[in-house]
Amino acid sequence: MSKGRFFRIICGIMILIISVILVQVFVSDDNNGGDELGNQGMQPGYYDPSRWMESLPDDAYLSEITIPGTHDSAARYVMLGYVMRCQDTSIYEQLDNGYRYLDLRIALDKSQKEHRIKLVHNFANCHVDGGLFSDYLHLEDVTKDIYTFLQKYNDETVIVNFKIEDDEVNVKEIQKLLNQEITSNKDYWFTEEYIPTLGEARGRAVLATRFDDIAGTGVTGINMIWAEQDNKTPVDIPYELYVNDEFRYWVQDRYKYSVEDKYEAVVDGLENCEADEDTWFLNFVSTSGDGKIGHPKGYANSLNGLLMNYSFKDNTSYGIIIVDFGDADLAKKIYLTNSF
Repeated sequence: MSKGRFFRIICGIMILIISVILVQVFVSDDNNGGDELGNQGMQPGYYDPSRWMESLPDDAYLSEITIPGTHDSAARYVMLGYVMRCQDTSIYEQLDNGYRYLDLRIALDKSQKEHRIKLVHNFANCHVDGGLFSDYLHLEDVTKDIYTFLQKYNDETVIVNFKIEDDEVNVKEIQKLLNQEITSNKDYWFTEEYIPTLGEARGRAVLATRFDDIAGTGVTGINMIWAEQDNKTPVDIPYELYVNDEFRYWVQDRYKYSVEDKYEAVVDGLENCEADEDTWFLNFVSTSGDGKIGHPKGYANSLNGLLMNYSFKDNTSYGIIIVDFGDADLAKKIYLTNSF
């Protein structure tokens, strides 16, 4: 073999080695799966929707964690389902699928001598199943699912946000009944008014409320009250900032936007709203549309698909992303953005 040929072979090998090294250093996969988001060091449970929080550090504040949530979480079997139905899984299934924020709308059930709290979507009652004469879905039906899940996965937590959708005359009684449920099961609840760390909240439901304490119970948990964002015409800044003594919170809940306008509002929030140890961000992907008759299922099919294709960034706190008809894949897409 001539010296010239030998030299060319050696040069070719060196060029190949250098090319491989450069590819490893400078070329990255732009796919947004968990590993590509910088989570290679997470424990296997991190990829299990039922226990993804167990791998996160205790000192992470809940507001710093990107959390998937469901809108009108109890509206699975509900009157006028075409326009009122927002989920197709039970509360337990939602938790098992990875969702850690529940949006519960409540009212007073006076149908029996002993009044109880029922789950509603606006004026429409939620039911325990799809039967014609099915019972109302009551608070204890929902909390049973929450307690059962937290017993099984005590490294997890769930934020439970209550909104009263009833006549003002019933509000005091509803608040007292809710307080009875919480105090009777106090080991399952975090009821302080500040944003907890994950370590403080593990194994418990974090109480959040969207009402003033007019009953004087002294228990409102993390109190979040925001003005209705019911405009149909888009605004330049679709999210609003609220401030109280303990924390701040951004809210994007334009629930009467078209699919196109809603997705733009969601993305605007993802790209511009901060979420940190003392700042929540609630970004609702749900909408009832800008027409006369809404159809949440149809809108969710489009919006959830768009969100699945959105390129989330690593090391970014997106806050709570709240969806209609969420499944385990969408929840995983959201929570895999976390890396600590």
